[in-house]
Amino acid sequence: MTASRVLLKFVLFFSVALLTGCGWFSEDNTRVPTELQHIQQTLQVRELWQESSGAGIGERYLKLYPMLVGEQLYLINANGGVKAMLSDQGEPLWDVEMEVAVSAGLNGNEELLVFGTEEGDAIALSVDDGSELWRKRLSSELVAVSQAGLGVVAVRTNDSKVYGLSTINGEVIWQLSRKAPVLTLKGASVPIVNSGKLVVGFDDGKLGVFSLLSGNTLWQITLGVPKGRSELERMVDIDTALKVRDGIIYAVGLHSQVAAITLIEGRVLWSREISSYTGLDVDESQVFVTDEDDQVWALDRRTGASLWKQDKLKYRKLTSPAAIQDFIVVGDFEGYLHWLAKSDGHLVARTPFDGDGILTTPKVVESRAYVLGKGGDFVVLDIAPEQE
Repeated sequence: MTASRVLLKFVLFFSVALLTGCGWFSEDNTRVPTELQHIQQTLQVRELWQESSGAGIGERYLKLYPMLVGEQLYLINANGGVKAMLSDQGEPLWDVEMEVAVSAGLNGNEELLVFGTEEGDAIALSVDDGSELWRKRLSSELVAVSQAGLGVVAVRTNDSKVYGLSTINGEVIWQLSRKAPVLTLKGASVPIVNSGKLVVGFDDGKLGVFSLLSGNTLWQITLGVPKGRSELERMVDIDTALKVRDGIIYAVGLHSQVAAITLIEGRVLWSREISSYTGLDVDESQVFVTDEDDQVWALDRRTGASLWKQDKLKYRKLTSPAAIQDFIVVGDFEGYLHWLAKSDGHLVARTPFDGDGILTTPKVVESRAYVLGKGGDFVVLDIAPEQE
């Protein structure tokens, strides 16, 4: 990456932090985070166990993801420390220190864990003992890593390239190159693997589906069209959480729209003019979106019609929503987890966690939420009634 583009990325990150609230501080008096009001807590949230990942991310805009494989849980920190534990009670299994600047991950499958570094390395570790399986140097800093499937793991780099790497030895099987806009958001959405296909959102507002085995383009559509006079106004990045459910892709972008698109042919079923820099989640009947003003929406999954909007967390720099049974949960910049009822969006619980804030969307499995904080703290929460 050239020095000029690095500078643009740096300037952009702080500009977007001020203008859209996706950073960790704001000088715009019109975007002061909403002060939290007392709520009546009607949902019981139990802490099962807590752990430290070993290091926080400081002031970096870095989303690191815990990974669950069966009954085992894997954590990674910003300095390359990787831990394996039993997901039920946090009993340690192994711990390795890679001593690298981590920029993306974890992801992979039941055999390997894959993450990326600022230096442009994709690194794979064995899930059994954390031993290094392979390491591949790519063109620039890694910003996202997909699940592995069909012997391929896909990674995105900061220079708008997507690589399909062999899970056996890390060799490049295929490569996609895009021309990035002058200004882009920091980070990237995690590519989604589904039915032998790879779903990728790009910085130019395009959404594409590719063959996971060959990288061949199956279809591509434009989700966001640049508008406005300034480069900041014209940003249409799809850097948000994408979802695929029942053969339908649900996607949203900055200065763009939220849409439901068929996975097979790329036909748009419906779209709504909602802008987001974090993303969405879906359940059987609804789509939940955190918009660029940190308002949480519920939309009808079939039509995109609005069902409700929660604005009492406005400008609190929320994560994308995570659906968990009859509720959804979002984290904020002060480290609170906010629990909302799916039925009408009212707040049913608030859980204080990592005072440094929460960037990464909670990972949900059944009644449990696995949450990694900006300061490196990790907690497992459960909303199921305690068994007597």
